[in-house]
This record gives sequence, structure tokens and C-alpha cells, in this order.
Amino acid sequence: MSLPTLYFSPKLTSCKTQLDMLLSTHGYAVEWQQVERINDSPVSSIILLSENDLKATDWPLLASRKAIIIIEKWSMEASIEWIKKGAVNCFSDDDEHTVSWLISEISQFALARSDRTDDDVLQVIIDAIPVPLFFKDHLHIYRGCNTAFCQFIGFSREKIVGHSVYDVAPKHLADAYYEADCQLLAQGGTQYYESEVRFADGSIHEIEFNKAVFTRSNGQALGQVGVMLDITERNQLMRQLDKASRTDPLTGAANRREFDLIIRDEYEQQKNSNTPLSLMTLDLDFFKQINDRFGHGGGDQALQLIAEWLQNQLRSTDKLFRVGGEEFYILMQDTDIQSAFKIAENICKGMSTSTFLIKQQEVRITLSIGVIELDPMIELENALEMVDRALYDAKFNGRNCVCPVYPS
Repeated sequence: MSLPTLYFSPKLTSCKTQLDMLLSTHGYAVEWQQVERINDSPVSSIILLSENDLKATDWPLLASRKAIIIIEKWSMEASIEWIKKGAVNCFSDDDEHTVSWLISEISQFALARSDRTDDDVLQVIIDAIPVPLFFKDHLHIYRGCNTAFCQFIGFSREKIVGHSVYDVAPKHLADAYYEADCQLLAQGGTQYYESEVRFADGSIHEIEFNKAVFTRSNGQALGQVGVMLDITERNQLMRQLDKASRTDPLTGAANRREFDLIIRDEYEQQKNSNTPLSLMTLDLDFFKQINDRFGHGGGDQALQLIAEWLQNQLRSTDKLFRVGGEEFYILMQDTDIQSAFKIAENICKGMSTSTFLIKQQEVRITLSIGVIELDPMIELENALEMVDRALYDAKFNGRNCVCPVYPS
């Protein structure tokens, strides 16, 4: 029969030697294994920990092990505090009661724990629930779950029950769950939130949690019960629908709705950052002639080609929007009116010298452009009206040109 293994933290090396000698004196042989961290020891194992080796980040793992805290100066208050954190006991480093406690635990080592029987009515009932369900104690240790929960995260019940959330999830996710659990137990009642969960196969899923605290008759929290719903596909669909609602389906550029959302956000940020922000309005000249010549299919093709051409002219910080039939906006961050005017002139000249192949025919297209540097002292609606008037001025001045709005 294999010997029971006792785990210990680095600062207990000398203490471990004394304990081993006392255990041998009373006829008990064990294997000792030093661990740097609590989670280097198996769940439910006996681990002796020096209080000087522990950090607050270790506390959530105490209750998933049989943790014995060894302190230099024992007191009832200190012992109770550690037990409240999840330790099973607390001794001073020279207390022989440590040995008697270890012998008590080692004596149980060979006893087999009874498995769940088929007439475990509560387990049968919760296993029948198709929604993943779990419950934890007040120290955040899983004390039960149903089959759906096991299947959901891809772990057996044996790898869940008795374990801390830090034993079944990556630390960055476990931190989020632990924080939510602490908040729920502190405030009581129910809790709803969404969070990522990593399944046993490594895949990340978006999960909706609905949890509630269960209490004693005096109101003291005993733990929490929760159910989970995988909303990954739902959220992906919602994001796709949201993106579609913000995107022009013909050109793939952002649409007017997206512009209205972004411009207000950028405008407010500009007020706080004092960095220049400019807007360019572009309208295709004589676009009706393209529709008349090639039909609406040719017009659609022209818009697609132009949007692609414009996108290729932009810097990484610029944003392109199709806001009307043949009208586009370009929002330029960290760009003053002089720089914006030069960019607009380059786009105007570049467009006029480019050719586009529409229905196997080469076509030249020109742009009329208005450009403005947005002024935090001017209402956004007024600024948009001013740059639209500049665009109309460019049309009136013969098209294929740029009209800037300069501060008065």
C-alpha cells in the first residue's frame, strides 16, 4: 500500500523534520513533498503551510485542501481567523498537537469514501435538470453540481466537487469568478452577469451566470447556487447584427448610423484632449451619368470601386463612411485644417487621374470635397452644416476641387 503524502511549504523544512521523527516514533510512515504554491498540491491533500509563506492570493485555495497553518505565536483569535479563511486547523510551530491531528487524518487514509448511490435523490433530481447547475460553500469550494455542468465545462464530477475555482479555471478567469462570488456572498440575494469560461478542451465560451445565496435560518450565508447558459452563439449573432447595422452593405464602409455614433464620441474626446480633429465631405461628380450609362448595376460597381480606392488612400487613424447615395465622409484624427486640406487635395487629384473599369469600360470619376477642422467651441451640428456648405461651394466652383472651411 502506498504511503500517504504530506505537503509542506518551504519555510517548514525544519518543522517537517521534527514532525516526521515524531510520526515515526508512533509508528506512522509518510512521504513528504515540498511545494512552492498551494495549487502544486492535489485537492483534498494534507498540506502544512507556514503563515510566512502565504499571500492573500493563496486564501481562496485553502478550503480545497486540508490546510494546516503553522504560526510562530499561537492564539485563539489567530487560529479562528485562519479557519475562517478555509484552513482546517492552526498550530504553533512547537505544538505537539500537530502530530496527533496528523495521526488522526493518516488513520483515515486507507478508508474508502463511499460513492454516490443511485438512490441519492437530490443528485438524481439535479442531474435531471438540463441546464448546468452548481453550488459552492461560503469558502467558494464546489460542493455539488449536475451532469449538465460536468458536460458543459468538460470535467468529471470528481475534478469539480471539493475543488476551488482556481483548480478548474485559468487564474485570470478565476479571479473574475472569485470577485463576483465575494460580492454576491457579501450582499446576499441574487446576481446576474456574463463572463468568459474556458472549457476543458481549451475553447473559450461566453456564459450567462444566474446565482443566488442560500442561508441558514438566521440569515448567515452558507453558500451559493448558480446556473449557466452558453450565450456564445447568441452574442456572436448580436455582434454580427450590430456590425451590419453600422455597415453599408454595398461598399463595406461604415454607414451614416456609425458616423453619428463615432463623431459625437470623437468630438467629446477632442474637447478633453485638445488634439485637432478634421472632417472631409466628398461627393462624386456627375454620378447620374454613370447610372444612365451603365445602369444601376454599373453605378453600384462604381461605388464599390471608389470606396475601395478611398480606403486605400487613408491612414490607419482615418475612418471612411458612406453617408448617402454617392456621398462619403472621412474623419481624420490628430489632423488640423492645413493637413486635412492637403490630404483632400491629394485625394481629389488622385481620383481625377485614376481610371475605373466598369462593365469592361474605362471610366474617369472626379470628386468635389469640403473639409473642416472641428472646433470644440462650435456646436457639432453647426460644424456639419458648415462643411456641407463647403461641399456645395466646391460643386458650384466647377467640381473636381476642394473647398476648406477656415476659422473666422
